[in-house]
Amino acid sequence: MDFESLDYKRSRWNRMLLNGFWFILVLTIILEFLYLTVSDISNTSFMTDYILRPSIIQLSVMFLAECGLKLLKGKYQDYILIFTSAILASVIVIIHNSINYLLLALFLPVMVSIFYFHTRKLLFAFGNTLSSLYVLYGINDPMREDLSLVSLTTITVMFTAFTLVAWGIILRGKELMNHLKSYFESNQQLLVKTIWMDKLAKTDALTELYNHMTFHEFFEKLIEQHERNQLPLQLALLDIDNFKHVNDTYGHRAGDRVLKQVADMIRSRASMNDFVARYGGEEFAVLFTDKSADDAYALVETIRQAIGSYLHEALDGKPVTVSIGFAPYFDGEGKERFFNRVDEALYKAKNSGKNKTIIASEPFDSKLVNWI
Repeated sequence: MDFESLDYKRSRWNRMLLNGFWFILVLTIILEFLYLTVSDISNTSFMTDYILRPSIIQLSVMFLAECGLKLLKGKYQDYILIFTSAILASVIVIIHNSINYLLLALFLPVMVSIFYFHTRKLLFAFGNTLSSLYVLYGINDPMREDLSLVSLTTITVMFTAFTLVAWGIILRGKELMNHLKSYFESNQQLLVKTIWMDKLAKTDALTELYNHMTFHEFFEKLIEQHERNQLPLQLALLDIDNFKHVNDTYGHRAGDRVLKQVADMIRSRASMNDFVARYGGEEFAVLFTDKSADDAYALVETIRQAIGSYLHEALDGKPVTVSIGFAPYFDGEGKERFFNRVDEALYKAKNSGKNKTIIASEPFDSKLVNWI
């Protein structure tokens, strides 16, 4: 796993770390002023040696870090912040060389490197820590007087041990990230599989239209919506004329190509809110939900004429036609009665010349006026 790819919030975290360094700088200046009130050193010398000089160095380092953060991108920002933390810690240690426990501040780069969960940056931070320790030991006489070689070795071993702990934290973090990645990938695969299986269960494999079962599910829901909210609802049943002759003459493969082309023509002309399904065999169903009955009927005729004028290569350039039954839904009619009315209209279209649309007769108890 590439942990560099997880650094999508690198800039925000680096900004937070640099803000933390600014806080450390301000805090050290405040503490120095407080120490001034109890120090035996003259105010002038104290201000120069313990406040002004180290503050100028630290401010310069912070300014360079700010520039680096703006000018450089990616992992280079991380290395700049690690190096900046080493300089700040070294300044704190060197101005208070009589306070031995402040040597622990030199471990700051290693602590900063843990944020990045990257072994190479941890090693860079560890190198900064040891370099700072040995350089300060070499140039600072009071430190050499206070620390023997045995003490220096002990501090080195201690820093190494702490770094190994930090390395263990990074390894544990990577292990958890790998587990989390594997968990999410498994869930994602399961989600994709579920969506795909749901699609297969709801659609017809050949035409990619909704299938018979899904049509009836939507049909019932749309009738319920109509009864509650008086939303428009019309149904058209389309049947390809003489389709058995197509299969017998040109073969089932040609028949499948015709079915797919007819389905595409219906789907391309229906609107976003219309529901198109392959009802079975060579029969299709279209539920119109956002149109007046006149507009829905006009669209049905447009579809019928488009299908009848299309020349199929699989049929040696010959067209096929469709017969259609059509009707709007009437209040209280119910699903079965409504569907049977449209199916009867389709039957009439098939038996009265084909290639036509027959509007189903209204229910005998309908009080509504004719709409066409």
